Amino acid sequence: MAQESKLVQLIKQQINVEREHIKHLRELRKKVGIAAARLLLLEMRLDSEKHAAILAEMIEILKEVHPEKFLWEHELEEYVDETLLRREFEEHVKKESGVLAQLKEELKHTKDEGLKLLFQNIEEDEKKHHRLTQTLVNNLYKID
Repeated sequence: MAQESKLVQLIKQQINVEREHIKHLRELRKKVGIAAARLLLLEMRLDSEKHAAILAEMIEILKEVHPEKFLWEHELEEYVDETLLRREFEEHVKKESGVLAQLKEELKHTKDEGLKLLFQNIEEDEKKHHRLTQTLVNNLYKID
């Protein structure tokens, strides 16, 4: 129990750090006049908001997880239609592939270095989302 409590404390500290980043980035963005810099600061702020939300949800889920189980072993008490879920993941993968193809095309045609950087960041996020989706599919549908 002490370990769990310490983990939750660390997560709460990280949430506070992310919230400070959010506040700082929001203020910093107001002071910057260059469009590309403002967009990158927005991206960074949104990432910190996402991190804070994930960490907060992590605390909620850890309250439900049995201490001897890993998160992949723990099932939340909700009905899930596995066939429907698999179709949704497959559809998501198709959409991501389309987005990646479009981003690659946009990257070929833009000469603006600021836009290129933003498109590359989005492309990296989409690739990461694709890897995460594959991880979900691989772990949700293991054949025992």
